[in-house]
Order: sequence, then C-alpha cells, then structure tokens
Amino acid sequence: MQTDAAILIVDDSAIVRQTVKNTLSGMGYNNVFTATNGKEALDKTKERLAEDKSSMFKVIILDRNMPELDGLSFLKILRDELHVQDAAVIILTAYSDSDSIITALESGATCYAIKPVSPQTIEEKMNRAIEWLNSQKKEEA
Repeated sequence: MQTDAAILIVDDSAIVRQTVKNTLSGMGYNNVFTATNGKEALDKTKERLAEDKSSMFKVIILDRNMPELDGLSFLKILRDELHVQDAAVIILTAYSDSDSIITALESGATCYAIKPVSPQTIEEKMNRAIEWLNSQKKEEA
C-alpha cells in the first residue's frame, strides 16, 4: 500500500484518534482523515464514492462503540449497502471477549485490536491490513 493511500480513523475519543494518527504519521502515512462516529464516517465514505471509487479509503480503523452509528452497523452498511469490499477494516475496541471478535470478523472486519492500543499494535494491525489488501489485488489479477 502506498503511503499516500487514504486512511480513515473513526473513534469518538479525540485521544484515540490523535494517537492512531500520530502512529500512522510515524509510519509515513499522511493522507489520514478522522470521523467522530459512524454517521460522520458514512458521510465521508459516501463523498469519496461519489467522487471517484479510486479515492476510496484503503484502510478504515473503526471503533465499535460510538454514538449515532456504532462501528458494526457502519461496517454492515459499508460491505452490504455500499458494496465496498476492497477496504481493509481494523476494529479498534475495548471489547475483548471471543464473541465480539468473532462477530466483528464475520461482519467483514479484516482484523481486530483491543484498547488500550499501543503504537506497536497499530503498526502490526496496519501491516496485517496491507497484507490483506495485497492478497485482494492478487485475487483480482
């Protein structure tokens, strides 16, 4: 994945958004956008899709529990209604039980990280998302 690829961080915590953004910046990613809840993220996603599908977010880092539209509801709309299958989605949440992890992955998440999250974990999950994106490109070829 190119470091100029668009990334969206969706979390109702300003501290989490800034921590993730700083970590991504340290990894060379500077085309990073943020949203404070799933509704705002949905609006930004629809704007991108209306512009040009190639400008779509390549990675979405998504909190599960947010006001207005929670992360799993956003993910369902993203995959089922907007038909965005080629964006990697990293769920970032405090839910650590196996049912929550399974539900997120079955809903279309690429990987799962449990808060509080360290910069090392963010980097590890981004690398996993990049691997997933690369595998998707190979399947299309």
